[in-house]
Formats: sequence, structure tokens, C-alpha cells
Amino acid sequence: MHSFLKTFCLTASLAAASLLQGTTIGYVYPAGAKAGDTVQVIVGGQALWAVRNLLIDGGGVKLVKWQNAPGTFYAGCGEQNNWAREYMRRVYAGEHLQPFRRNPRNFGVWRYNHFMEQLDQLDPLMLSLACKGIFERPNSLQASPAIGQKIVLTLKIDKEAKPGRREFRLIGSGNNLRVTNPLAFFIGTVPEYREQNYQMPPLKRKPVTFTVPSAVNGQIEPGEVDHFKFNLKKGEKCHFIFWGRKLNPFIGDGVPGNFQPILEVKDAAGKSLAFADDNYFDPDPVLNFQAPADGLYTLEIRDALYRGREDFVYRIDVKKGFYTRPGIAAPKLGIPESCEHIAVKEVNTLPCLISGTISKPGEEKIFRFKAEKGQRVVTEIYARRLGSPLDSIITVCGPDGKQIAVNDDFNRPNIGLNMQHIDSYICFKAPASGIYTVKVGDTAKAGNKDHVFYLRLDRPRPDFRVYLVPSAMWVSQDTAPDPVKVVVERLDGFKGEISFEMKNASGVTLAGINSIPAGADESQLSFSTGWIKRAVPIYPELYAVHGKTRRKVCGADAAMQAFAYTHYVPARKFGFFRTWLHGYGDRVRFAPNFNHRINLKQGQSASVEAIYIPSKNQRSPQLEFTLPDPPQGVSFKVEKMKNNRFKLIFTADKKAPKCSVNAQIKVKYTMEYYDNRRKEWRKSVNTFPLPMLRITVR
Repeated sequence: MHSFLKTFCLTASLAAASLLQGTTIGYVYPAGAKAGDTVQVIVGGQALWAVRNLLIDGGGVKLVKWQNAPGTFYAGCGEQNNWAREYMRRVYAGEHLQPFRRNPRNFGVWRYNHFMEQLDQLDPLMLSLACKGIFERPNSLQASPAIGQKIVLTLKIDKEAKPGRREFRLIGSGNNLRVTNPLAFFIGTVPEYREQNYQMPPLKRKPVTFTVPSAVNGQIEPGEVDHFKFNLKKGEKCHFIFWGRKLNPFIGDGVPGNFQPILEVKDAAGKSLAFADDNYFDPDPVLNFQAPADGLYTLEIRDALYRGREDFVYRIDVKKGFYTRPGIAAPKLGIPESCEHIAVKEVNTLPCLISGTISKPGEEKIFRFKAEKGQRVVTEIYARRLGSPLDSIITVCGPDGKQIAVNDDFNRPNIGLNMQHIDSYICFKAPASGIYTVKVGDTAKAGNKDHVFYLRLDRPRPDFRVYLVPSAMWVSQDTAPDPVKVVVERLDGFKGEISFEMKNASGVTLAGINSIPAGADESQLSFSTGWIKRAVPIYPELYAVHGKTRRKVCGADAAMQAFAYTHYVPARKFGFFRTWLHGYGDRVRFAPNFNHRINLKQGQSASVEAIYIPSKNQRSPQLEFTLPDPPQGVSFKVEKMKNNRFKLIFTADKKAPKCSVNAQIKVKYTMEYYDNRRKEWRKSVNTFPLPMLRITVR
């Protein structure tokens, strides 16, 4: 009986795991709340059926209630649809009485929906969602599985909760700690407003009146234009800071892949008084407004292309006075700094970091520096990465005045929210000793006080930054889970191998190889943990190491932009979540003393033994070993040996290209167990990976 229960739990848990792998959230609305308030938050995503808890950094936020939200109401017949609409009309009229329903046998199928059976018991938000599901016909062209499911959370914000941006995640219940991607959620100190809930047709939403200062929240549906009202006296100033793309940076199934909002202020007669559709390169606009007279004004919000969907969530910070663009801090490079007023007058000595501004259209800044013949020199611009609107171009000329190199844009990994890698970079070898010049300009010949830059004049400093994708992952006590992607940003020509070390990991360890190959921009690792006493989140310190260089690893989450471009969005925290899921990965092991490296020469083979450890009350299982995505020119086969041993053979053909990659073997495990209840032998099929390998072809 014990064997049956164990296998039943295994099968059920693995089925749940396969679904939970797709557990994601696409929006949180509203995207913030005031400290001390209790607020209902709608979360849209997919595979949310198994999440029951909230995980938010910073503390001070308590989950009071979790509810499934009404979605589109699919009526089995016209009679039921008419009944639901009449029931909704009665509820809005204040009546708590269901309409009479005829026997469904007389007219067709009546589909049960528990929300529709208790409309008079729903709170206002849930009622509005049910109303929308009844009266709005869904548009299949607007449908997206990524936000196809909704839940409603009631959150209580402590009065002492620290204000600012938080990371909002949902997490599975009990021991099943699968966790979603993070989205932004704000704790504020000013009054919060949100657009009116969906109204039953023919009624329309009425504009909400807000005060200054405050925070305004809303969603843009297809073709929708939102309106809010506010009062100002003549001469009073305020500004609006829009948060849209920064809440949901990349929309995978939409073009151009992000919300493109427009803000406009109109007077009582509908005349446009102020307009903004961006903030330089940032699609989230900032709008300044000064009231020409005492009166009630309208803030209008829409998408530039009149698109819209439930994940077009926005939040607007409304503040007094005009907006002041924050200053741009210098990158922390650990080299001497100088300002342009000094640097343009002298011959600069490497290394140095020069701060400057392209202060007027068409302006160029020229700096000189000394280099020796054969010396490698780096000239690099920090601007767009820091928030400057400068679209830089740099030109380097030698002592003889001839141009050596020019660079406009320098391709970098798609890490962070920056979609335009337009900061310039040149690394060159000095052809002669003498005085060199570097010219800095803007490719669009634009310029003003905001076009700030930092010019790095330096020798190459090979370095790296490492990101693990996703930023939160599960580990079990007996199986190396699916591989975790490693993304590397290699700086100044660094090409070395990178190994990994962990601290405060509470038993979590690297499974198999603990490094990624030299030259790899993307690779993979796997992790596992010991037997679980408590299934709790673990936030280890993970370091990437090469020689004496040691860098802390950052967690990130993959996001798709406009069907085509993969971006990696860094998270504040990187964590493991231990799960009770049992995958029988402890039954298959590599031979002792195996160093998890397979070294091959072209035209030759190498092998390693895998050992199966049988258990009681179980017939010998069938084991099928596969190597998904093997390196080019490398084949894989398995020979069964005696005593539950298997020989795993890797062969490189004579033309196999030289390579070094991390790879993982998967095992299909088909076992027979005796079902005491049914008094028969039954089969169970599971698949699990083995610890990570390094396959090298030389």
C-alpha cells in the first residue's frame, strides 16, 4: 500500500509540476496602494489555479483573501444568457431575487457557473467582472493565454510599510513552492484613485476626480480612452509621471511590444492644453501643466495606436510643481574622474572617466589622450544605459590625424529595460606612440542640457556579469531539475571559463558540473538539495568566479518583445524554492569518481557508466536515456550491462566542430509496481534529468 501511495503521489505531483512550469503573471491592477489601506488587486496570468500565497519583498503587505475571478461567461443557450442578464439587471437595481428559470430540458444545455448563480452575493469588484463577462462578447483576436486567467487578492498594507517599488510574485500553496515571475507593485503615501469599475450597459464609466498630489490607476481596453478630473487654481503647477512600460516592460504577443501611452490635459470645453507621448526615448510620458484659470480639468489617457488589453495597466504619479529630470550618476568604475571643462584643455592620462554634455544641437566634444605604440585602448560611452537621451557616436584619430576607428552603436546582450544599445564602444591597438583624439557627438545632431555622457578612456579590463534565468526556481531532494539558463555579459573581450560558488544556500548545491565553458554567452547549470525538513524559500549568495575576479550573480526573467526578441529582466532577489515533489532521480547515478566531463577527440568516443539502484516491491524498470540537443557532430547511444549498469557512449564524428558545452541527459523511467488495492501490477512513467555534464570536442 505504501508503494502505491508513493507512486500515486509521484504521478500526481509530476502532472502538477508540468502545469506549474507555465505559471506566470501578466499584470497586477492596481499596481500600487497607499500605506494603511486595504485594497483589492486583480492579477491576470496563466496556470494560476495552484497559487494561493503572495510573495512580496520589503514586508508590510498581508494577503487577507484570495478569490478566483469571474471570466467570460459562456452560456450554453440563449435562454441562459437572457436569464443571466436579467439577474444582473436586478442586482444593479438592488433586488436580491433570481429570475424564474424554466426546465432546461425544454430548450437546451444550461451550463453551471457558480458566479452566475450568486450574483447578489458578490462584492462590487467581483460583480463588475461578472457583469463584463456577461455583457461583453469576447474578441478572439484580443485573447491571450498569458493573461487568460484572473484572480482577486485582498491586500492589507501596514501603516508603517516602507514606500517605494516592490517585487510582486504569487507562490504555490503548501510544500509546492512553484513561484511566478515578478512584477512591480508600489507602496505610496498619497491618496490612491482608480478608474470606475465596469458598468452594466448602457451605462458608461464616469470620470473619477482626483486631488493633487495623488496616484491614479487604470487599464486601457481596446480603443478605450480613460478620463480623470482634477481641480486647479489659476497659476498652479503640477506634473504627471506615467508608469506603463515600466510596469510590464515587454509584451510578447503585441507590436511594438510595449504600451505606448499618451497623456493630454483638456479644459471644460474640451480644448487641449498640454500633451505628452514620451519622455525622450522612454515611451512612458512625463507631462507638465500650469492652470490658465481656476477650474476643473480633464486628464485623458490612451494608447497612441488605440490598442488596449487588460495588461495595459498604468499608474500615474500626480505631483505639485513642474517635473525636474533627475541627475545622472557616474558609473562606478574605480578610475579617476574628470569634467569636460578640464579634460578638453589637457592631454588626458589613461585611465580616466570624463563627464560631459552635448549641450546644443550639432555640437561635438573633442578630447586628447596619450598612448604608446602597441598599447590596447578602450574608448567607451556611458549615456543611454544611465538614462541620458544621447545617441552617441565616437571617432578616434591617431597622432597623424588619420581616423583609426568610428562607432555608433555597440551590440550588447538584451539585459534590462533598455531596448536600444546605442552607447558607443571602441577597443583598438595603438599603431604608434603619441597624442590621440576622440570625438564625441550625437548621431541625430541633437543636444541640450540633458544629453549627458561619461567617456571612459582606459586599458581593457576583462570582466563579466552573470545572470541566472529564471530568478526563482524549484529544487527537489532527489532530482536535478530542468537546467537553469546562464546568461553572461562579457566585457572588454573576456572569454574565460566561469565557475560558481554558493554561500548561505541551506543545502542547495550545484548538480554536476559547476562552471560554464570559456567563450559561452549562454549556457546552463542544474541544482539539487538534500532531504527537506521545511519547504521554505532560500535566498543564497551565488558568485561567479574566474581567477581573482568574483562577481555576485543576479537573477533575471526571460521576456518576449513583439513575437521576436528575448530580453532578460533583472530581479531584486534570486531564490530557490524547495519542493516535496519526488522524481526518483536518486535511483540512477553516475559511476563513482566521475568528474562530469566528457572529453572527445574528432572521430573518437568516450563513455561513462550509469548505475540503477533498485527498490523493494518493484520490478526492474525500463530505462531510456536521451541526450537532448547534443553538440553538432556528437552522437549518443546506450549499452545495457550487467548488475543494473548502463554504458553511456558519446561519439564525435571526424568533422565535428570543436566545442565545449554543458548538457544534461534525461532518463525516461517506466516502472511496474504492485497495487495492493487492485491486486495487480501497474505501470508508471516518469522523466527526470541527470546532473549537468560538460561535453568537449577538441
